[in-house]
Amino acid sequence: MRPALLIGLTLLVTLAALPARAELRTVLCECDSPPLVEFAPGSYKPTGGLIKDMSELIARQMGVKASYVVLSRKRIDLALTRGEVDLLCFANPAWTSLADKLHWTEEIVPQVERVMMDKTRATRTNNVNDLKGMRIGLIHGFHYPAIDPLILTGDIKPVYEKDHESNFKLLERDAVDGLISADLQIAHYLRNPPASGRPFGMSNYVVSSTPTHCAVPKASPIKVERVMQAVQQLKAQGAFDKLLNQYRVAQPAR
Repeated sequence: MRPALLIGLTLLVTLAALPARAELRTVLCECDSPPLVEFAPGSYKPTGGLIKDMSELIARQMGVKASYVVLSRKRIDLALTRGEVDLLCFANPAWTSLADKLHWTEEIVPQVERVMMDKTRATRTNNVNDLKGMRIGLIHGFHYPAIDPLILTGDIKPVYEKDHESNFKLLERDAVDGLISADLQIAHYLRNPPASGRPFGMSNYVVSSTPTHCAVPKASPIKVERVMQAVQQLKAQGAFDKLLNQYRVAQPAR
């Protein structure tokens, strides 16, 4: 056998024996909207957004490829339990009944929830009692402990939708008086207002401020220590803060 042919065959055998490049499978929710997750028009193919960018930072720090699994809110828990995904970001243990089945990283960025409504009304909304008598757009499956007492007494009428985009449309049609969303999502909307040009604003009232983390399912084959180390290194570099500042632009109504 010729030496060149022998070398070529040896190389092919060696390459075939190498393990495939590891992937970090990040779960994304269909319910999320820009700037948390951006999807290609008419599909659930992720093209950008804070959570996607965050997971790519972690994957790159780990030296692996980032991939994405897009699921409905109800199917995410099952995927986590089965280890069908490796990473859940922009999450908090209090938001899931599976907290004890997940390894949690240290805090990465906060989620700050505010109310979006008519701009004039937004300037006068400084506490939860200012929401009395309003129809407030909320998301199925999400928790709102700050306003639950007023919902139970009937002082706030909740209107539930499957995602934030649907709530924005309700507000545009006057089907709700306001909606609760992350300030990042509201800021994104206010930078890209609808053609109607209606003056909406973000309240001074902070509904909640919650630390968010990434989580690795205990059922995942990914070594959690590698994820933890990557997150620690990125935090020390200020990478997450820099990323967050790129998305947080709009200010509350004045």
